[in-house]
Amino acid sequence: MQFLMHLPHVTARLSERVDGPMGSSTNPGDEGELAANRVRYLERYRIPPGEIVMAGLVHGSDIAVVSEVPPDGRVPDRDGVITFGPAAAFGVADCFSVFLVPLDPSDGRMLAAIAHAGWRGILNGIARAMVETLSARGVDPRQNLGVAIGPGIRECCFTVRDDERGVRQYVDRGYVAFVKDAGEDERGKLFRVDLLGILRSQLSDLGIPETEIEIQAPCTSCTTTKSGNLRFFSWRRDRVKGNNMLAVIHLNQRDRIESYRL
Repeated sequence: MQFLMHLPHVTARLSERVDGPMGSSTNPGDEGELAANRVRYLERYRIPPGEIVMAGLVHGSDIAVVSEVPPDGRVPDRDGVITFGPAAAFGVADCFSVFLVPLDPSDGRMLAAIAHAGWRGILNGIARAMVETLSARGVDPRQNLGVAIGPGIRECCFTVRDDERGVRQYVDRGYVAFVKDAGEDERGKLFRVDLLGILRSQLSDLGIPETEIEIQAPCTSCTTTKSGNLRFFSWRRDRVKGNNMLAVIHLNQRDRIESYRL
């Protein structure tokens, strides 16, 4: 999948199940097969594998700002990356990938950002942390920020229980409008939560116009291809470590990067 195609200065992509499992920043596969899948995917879209920074995800709201690739190619304990040079990426299954890019980089703000937004990250404020970090670097979210949200688990497949670690987390934070009754099972009541709706609402509240929020977000758990095969990997559905898609953003124009001061 490709996002923000109207912005020529970036390439923003998400792999699919047909591309193979991509692992994570700490999981290259027992024999390196997951890392090899990442390399093949990146090379297919002319993203240099040696120029990629992988985020080490903890479902939080901490952001890394990078201008070069670290020695081990990763930034640990970060769920967002703002880059002034390298490509930024992470492995993802069910959490939403959020791509953020200045609409017009002609004033020298040649940067791009990517965030990992699962239910914990959404509640922990990853969207606000990312937009505020970009704003501190001169990117106006009201006038000069394009955002795309990729696939993630949708309310059709995301259910929680009636307890403090379930539906009450969303109700207590004011997101009752995004919660629906889903009946009950032998353990009690269930509720469906519209995580995408919450994320969109957070981005709008941060001043980003609805017209600049691109949504390409089919459900990772239940979406199939035209031939009937599952389209994405899903942790909730399969529980297989390493079965992740790769979310990646890459700057296509780098002539002004070196002169920009972080």
